[in-house]
Amino acid sequence: MERKLKFIKLKFSKIAPQDAMDLQYKLSVNSATYRVFINGYSKTGMIVFDEGKLPKEELLRMFSSHEPEITEEKEITIEELINSSMSWKNVMGEILSQ
Repeated sequence: MERKLKFIKLKFSKIAPQDAMDLQYKLSVNSATYRVFINGYSKTGMIVFDEGKLPKEELLRMFSSHEPEITEEKEITIEELINSSMSWKNVMGEILSQ
């Protein structure tokens, strides 16, 4: 059975750049988190995590003071995560789409 991960894109109503960095670090050292990026300037973020180890509700509680809004949510496999992370694949996809 292939492990499914949760991918969530977020928009924050209020988050300072330093808070974003602190939160990103806190999540990056969590073993349930595979990818995390939080931008305090654009007030956006994305996280890929194992919902079996870190429930979505608990994750949203961590963000609650920043008033998060989920803009995208989907399940992905580890293989999809790896493929989307490979820069040569992204570059080739752009070249082939032209």
